Amino acid sequence: MDIPPVFLTLGISLGLGLLVGMQRERKGSRVAGIRTFALITLTGTLSALRAQDVGFWVIPGALVGVIAMAVIANVGKMRGGETEFGITTEVAIVTMFLIGAYLVHGERSVAVALGAGVAVLLQAKASLHAFVERLGEKDVRAVMQFALITLVILPVLPDAPFGPYSVLNLRNIWLMVVLVSGISFIGYVLY
Repeated sequence: MDIPPVFLTLGISLGLGLLVGMQRERKGSRVAGIRTFALITLTGTLSALRAQDVGFWVIPGALVGVIAMAVIANVGKMRGGETEFGITTEVAIVTMFLIGAYLVHGERSVAVALGAGVAVLLQAKASLHAFVERLGEKDVRAVMQFALITLVILPVLPDAPFGPYSVLNLRNIWLMVVLVSGISFIGYVLY
């Protein structure tokens, strides 16, 4: 018996929400835990499914509702006397809603990878903070230079041949710069 695609999509949505919610609950989030994240991700999926019939406005409308609930939860925390605030859980709420919606309109494998990536990123908080604290000024400069070379310059270069006999291509030439810089950067990190 084949599972109808909509049930498969809803099942994946539920699983991703449970995964991220489990991580948040284990870390003591008072805004959203395992059940809430599952419901938020399902809300994103259901709003995208409904948007196919009645129009795109359903998705932003549902997102506004989810954000309003997160704001209300934080107001309750403030009234309860809590003074330490972060926005990681709230950003994860919006991200998981959008991943739930993306399951309907995008590539399923991308949505699964994003949901799992969110859970891993949330879990890696201590490791990431420790890594950043160990970085010196030279380390940060090296990371920023590599980001400039690969993420800023490379995407804007034209991918078209030019010059004598059309043998030159700026994008391909810059890819060599990225390769050499990447090898150098990896060596720097390993050192």
